[in-house]
Amino acid sequence: MQCDGYRRPRTFAGQVARCVVRSLTWHAARPAGHGLVRMAACLAVCLFLSMPVASLSARTNPLPAASARQDSARQDSARQDSARQDSTWTGQSTRPDASGLVFVTQQYPPFNYLERGEGTERVGGPVAEIITMACARMGVGCTFRLLPWARAQQEVRNGTADGIFTIGFVPERQQWLHFCPPLLRVEYGFFVRMENPLHYVTPRDVTGYRVGVYGPSLTSDILGQLARQVPMTVDVAPDNDAGFLKLAQGRIDAVFSNRENGLATIALLRIANLRYAGWHSRVDYTVAFSRQTAPEVVEAFEAALRELHREGELQRCLARYGLQSTYPDVQDGKDREGTRGRPRGEGPAGANPVATSG
Repeated sequence: MQCDGYRRPRTFAGQVARCVVRSLTWHAARPAGHGLVRMAACLAVCLFLSMPVASLSARTNPLPAASARQDSARQDSARQDSARQDSTWTGQSTRPDASGLVFVTQQYPPFNYLERGEGTERVGGPVAEIITMACARMGVGCTFRLLPWARAQQEVRNGTADGIFTIGFVPERQQWLHFCPPLLRVEYGFFVRMENPLHYVTPRDVTGYRVGVYGPSLTSDILGQLARQVPMTVDVAPDNDAGFLKLAQGRIDAVFSNRENGLATIALLRIANLRYAGWHSRVDYTVAFSRQTAPEVVEAFEAALRELHREGELQRCLARYGLQSTYPDVQDGKDREGTRGRPRGEGPAGANPVATSG
């Protein structure tokens, strides 16, 4: 069978229409049934011939819904890229130069210590919490590093670290440190064995004692000053635990230490035969900044501390550790209790209170 004179129209509909017309014309001139057969054959041929055209049309003209989805996906991707760029740009432009402040400290429980979790380590303690809150008020991050005390001080001296804690005021340190207002007050005194009836009041009470102390440190310096007032033997140990272990074994007569740190050390070492015999000096602890840290950063940090003090956050934080805030109330530009950053230690008769750190 042939479709004589057939010229394929450009569209599929045209092909079908032409074959249908020819079939009807043929049907009119032929016996019944012949036209139907011819029309069916023409339809089959038209379908076969039109398949390449339909396939090409599908490839070159995607469905509107699919095209819309592709456009939407491209727009979403562009918006996400733009958002990522805006976020990076905004962070860089609004983040102060002081972002990522670095603070150094030492292992000195209960004030500063290393907390270990499941695969994690962090510096804990009341002052670390206060610093974190202050940095949050400033809108900057903060990092803590636990180091030997001498190295921690050196990093602040050379500007590798921005700040140091927990530290007491010493006039000589003002050459390389800016001291923030005092945060808390602590005691320094003597620990003895339970059977020792000592109740310390003056340096004469420890005449002839062999006294252990952690050093070299300012704590050992204070004890050295006492040793020049009354005869005693100073036993300096390179770590804080050694003196308490010696005392527990009866190898020395006393340990000179920060009260809270001494009690925490005894608890950690599980020593049951030692007690606190009395204090020699009271000292204010605080945070100090390197002289190389930008002054506006220090000012912003101290402003954040003032806000925390006014809102009661300082005292609430310290109270969780059994400590008392000594942050000064400022009136007419002056501290109510004294000059900012100066020690306000107290001591019994004959004592020479000196500000110190751990």
